[in-house]
Amino acid sequence: MFDMFRAATFLLALMAATTAVAQTPPPGPPFDPAKHPNPIVTFVETKDFKSLASGQAKAEAGIDLLGLSQDEGKRESLEIAEGHFVKNMSIVGFRTDVTFYPVVQQKFKLTDSGAEIVMYSFRFPKVPLPPNFTNIVLNEAAVEKRKKPAEMRFGGEKPETFGIRGAGALLFEKDGQTTVYWQEDGVGHTVTSNLPRKELFNIIEDLL
Repeated sequence: MFDMFRAATFLLALMAATTAVAQTPPPGPPFDPAKHPNPIVTFVETKDFKSLASGQAKAEAGIDLLGLSQDEGKRESLEIAEGHFVKNMSIVGFRTDVTFYPVVQQKFKLTDSGAEIVMYSFRFPKVPLPPNFTNIVLNEAAVEKRKKPAEMRFGGEKPETFGIRGAGALLFEKDGQTTVYWQEDGVGHTVTSNLPRKELFNIIEDLL
């Protein structure tokens, strides 16, 4: 009986902590800007990406890609970081095997302004826990405090929460660069640009 009460208390504490995060981030090592593309995509490194032929993304990554209309911008590159690997991780005290999948990187150049948009898309990693409990645990891991910022999931960066494309989203902003993260149908997406927020949000809403 005591063990059941303790587990229930722990679960309630985790649920309370999740209110700080609007969208469940994937598991991954702490963000290191010298290695990782952004605070969300930390389970692969920037150096891991290699050119990918157009049309291979679905076969390689198992996902349909979002993109810009031809009038809005042109895709300048398409790359992939290989996945399908299993890593044993500790997530707020839970030790478990996590399956990671490939990450696709797309770079676009806007027609009007010439600004660059960088987009990363990936199947959400598989965590062998009940779905609702997985969300609770991952959200707690995202806001878990450590003595050193470099040991925290987002590397000490604090995201804003809001909604976009009908989903909860996280927003990171640093050195003039804005990164937005959200999920659609089990696929995670991040978009990064130095555009003003309103313009960036409009572009994300219009992704095809």
